[in-house]
Amino acid sequence: MPWDLLILALIAVVVLFQLYNVLGRRVGFKAEDKPAVPKTDDNNEGPFNRPSQEPKPPERFKLPNLDALKARDSHFNEINFVEKAREAYEQIVLAFNRGEIEGLKDRLSDSVYGVFAKSIEARGEQKSMAVTFVEAPKTDLDQIDLKDDKASVRVRFLSELLYEMPDPEGGEVKKAHRRTAEFWTFQKNLKSPNNPWILSRVEAAKA
Repeated sequence: MPWDLLILALIAVVVLFQLYNVLGRRVGFKAEDKPAVPKTDDNNEGPFNRPSQEPKPPERFKLPNLDALKARDSHFNEINFVEKAREAYEQIVLAFNRGEIEGLKDRLSDSVYGVFAKSIEARGEQKSMAVTFVEAPKTDLDQIDLKDDKASVRVRFLSELLYEMPDPEGGEVKKAHRRTAEFWTFQKNLKSPNNPWILSRVEAAKA
């Protein structure tokens, strides 16, 4: 074999060996090649390495004297009271606008009944007015007072009323919206748990 061919053969062997060393190796890494991360308590933490916590529900606002009232009247429940007060509000407002409050006399104090009766008389011939609630009034407990054997609970009502007024000349019925914000105070004698709550005061409130 000529020497030049032998030299070329040796060069070819060296080149092939170098190519094998480069191409025969894996480049990069696969997922299974990642080192295992030991599990620790830190893995249960939330973002930014802070312990994960479920959001706590907001605490409900508790009115002063609420617990004292419940201690004196075991039947009192603020959720039921708000619902009953809203129902009473709707019934009394509708009855007042119809000019029919005689049937509610046992639910009103003498002073409130007197004011309502005088207002109805002041309407003259049109003692009855057609009125409806646009939606259920918003009702919130506002204040609780205890004095001797009497409990007073003030409730705030926000409502929107739709009045329908007929035209004296026979034209189309006129409609008007009115938004009201009022405090209604209900009072009860605590000497007996069976005593009813009666409406003792009505006053304007801020919307």
